Amino acid sequence: HASPPRTIMAVAVGGVSKATIAKLVSYVVAALLVIRYAGGIYAWHTENRLEQPSYTVVMRLPGGVEVRRYDEYNIAEATLKGGLKEATSSGFQLVAGYIFGKNIPRNQARFLRPPPPPEVSEKMAMTAPVRQAIGRDRTMKLSFVMSPKRSLGSLPIPRDAKVRLRRMPQHYAALVKFNGPPPADSIVAKKKEEVLAALSSTGGAVRPAGDGETLVHGFHDPFVVPNFLRRNEVGVNVVGAGLA
Repeated sequence: HASPPRTIMAVAVGGVSKATIAKLVSYVVAALLVIRYAGGIYAWHTENRLEQPSYTVVMRLPGGVEVRRYDEYNIAEATLKGGLKEATSSGFQLVAGYIFGKNIPRNQARFLRPPPPPEVSEKMAMTAPVRQAIGRDRTMKLSFVMSPKRSLGSLPIPRDAKVRLRRMPQHYAALVKFNGPPPADSIVAKKKEEVLAALSSTGGAVRPAGDGETLVHGFHDPFVVPNFLRRNEVGVNVVGAGLA
């Protein structure tokens, strides 16, 4: 039998090869997207079950702003300066390092000089949210909430002096929720203005506290959870006769 002309065979083989490659690529991309979103949704469900500080919504204001009364809780905190993104990254590494083992258990505290080896440590469970309090001078305090099952005195001692433990007293805050990636400075400023506008509707009954801090809360992993599922909050501490 005569073979088809080489040019026709080349076109046929080349066409089949390109179509096959295109299909394979589309299948791989689809599979990766399924894995990506399945993993992200699983992480979202898991992180929604993390322990959080206890609060009561005492007032709902225009724009979805909630005024909350927070019960006392303990935090591990690092204080930094710089842009929101850079300070968040550095602060997260410090405080995450503390809860994941860069610490000295209390029952080993008598051996601080010299400190026990790094393997002598305590790993603690992750909680939510990751808290940021941004001051007027751009100083940022990044903190994790400690489990309510632990007293302040029972928590392990940080190995890094930049991390400190302290108790947050009962307090009030006005916050607005929204979904998306970790907010940039411009988004934080915009959301804060929304909160302040809502507070103005109370006629001074509830007003920003004198500390001038801007609060930013993140509840989900920024790398795993899809942005449309990630919960953020921005707000301010508040005081006022309307809270009595």
